[in-house]
Amino acid sequence: MSKTRAYGADCILLAAFEAAYGTMPADGYTRLSFKETSLGAERPLGYDPLLGQGRDAQDPFYEAVKDEGEFGVPLDLRSLGFWLKGLLGAPATSGDAGTGFTHAFTSGGALPSLALEIGHPTLATPKFFRHSGAKLGSLAVDMARSGPANATIAVIAQGESESATTIDAAPAGFALRRFSQGSGSILVGGQPLANVVGGRLSFSNNLEPVETIRSDGLIDGVDETEATAEGSVEVRFGTDATLTSAIAAESPVEMQYGFTIPGTDYALRFHLPRVFLPKKKQEIKGPGGIQAAYDWRAARDPVAGYLLRVTLVNDVPAY
Repeated sequence: MSKTRAYGADCILLAAFEAAYGTMPADGYTRLSFKETSLGAERPLGYDPLLGQGRDAQDPFYEAVKDEGEFGVPLDLRSLGFWLKGLLGAPATSGDAGTGFTHAFTSGGALPSLALEIGHPTLATPKFFRHSGAKLGSLAVDMARSGPANATIAVIAQGESESATTIDAAPAGFALRRFSQGSGSILVGGQPLANVVGGRLSFSNNLEPVETIRSDGLIDGVDETEATAEGSVEVRFGTDATLTSAIAAESPVEMQYGFTIPGTDYALRFHLPRVFLPKKKQEIKGPGGIQAAYDWRAARDPVAGYLLRVTLVNDVPAY
């Protein structure tokens, strides 16, 4: 039944990788799950007052187009690989249908651009907003003891257009199977970190829009600059010296944030081979447990050859 008002429950998101930047493919799209999005084009008004025209204001002017925003997405066993390919580039894939496929996404490479369509198909007059030349700038994941596992992904696109019909009436899709916080873990030096109560991981490509002068107000492209990773771990103060020994020695540690699907070999692992931790004072704020949050920063490891490697083990043959 058609509707006169749009609802988030009715929205659909289609995505495909572009063969050429800013050129949307005619087909081959994949339908993806998402929690929320702020992606959209803006063209704000500027104003430059003139004298000699009286006291009333004159016409404003239109600034250049800015098409940016974020997606809140689930850490899903299958569809997350699509987002990781946009964030880190194509993976190295091994395995087979019997043992599962292992996809290794490594930081530091060239990034593909995407075409995205956010649709409202149940409106009496359907509306579909298409974003070409989209690149994924960053990903942030929070770790907790319970609850759903989600990520926030930042996007910069070239521009937005509107259509009354979808770009792909028969998109591919992934069967949904989510990771949960209850199956998460944080390892330091290959061993579970003791007394950890929370954590956060953030990776960024530090994208730079190419803002050339054009009559249509669009950017010419988006370039990836230095890849960085940082985050935090919050731990209860106790006898474990895993972090404090590394801090005292001013030496990096190996760190891994991960999730599993219980009862299977399926997993998601964020591996950081070279992480530096700051010294933190131990604040006592009452009679309860004493906690400290260590804000870490990662660097490229010359032996491993990367800053971050994300490994996704699932039943998808290729991305």
